[in-house]
Amino acid sequence: MNPYRGWEIYEKGIYDCLINVRDNYRNIPCFISENGMGVEGEERFKNADGLIEDDYRIDFLKGHLAYVHQAIEEGCNVKGYHMWTCMDNWSWTNAYKNRYGLISIDLDNDKKRTIKKSGYWFKEVSDQNGF
Repeated sequence: MNPYRGWEIYEKGIYDCLINVRDNYRNIPCFISENGMGVEGEERFKNADGLIEDDYRIDFLKGHLAYVHQAIEEGCNVKGYHMWTCMDNWSWTNAYKNRYGLISIDLDNDKKRTIKKSGYWFKEVSDQNGF
């Protein structure tokens, strides 16, 4: 569960969908798009240096990426993986209440952008082509 929003997180679901595409749709090329985790009140995880320590998002990403990797290893034709958004975004439903990005936007400080812990982690994963 995402305890910050009350939403179920079922990481294996991404794998199940990819296997379904492989087995029932002739393994067409596909992309994972808009995968992410929203957290309300994320500023409470900001440390003394101003870094948002969003280990919950890193865990979310690790779990999903591990299942995407497993599906690729089992022959799924996955061409890419995209986050919901690279930075916190505005939503028609809840404005900036939920934060999804790897980069924080400070609405009280001239919309200053700050990379979250997850952003640094994601860069490292990208640079190393894995974790």
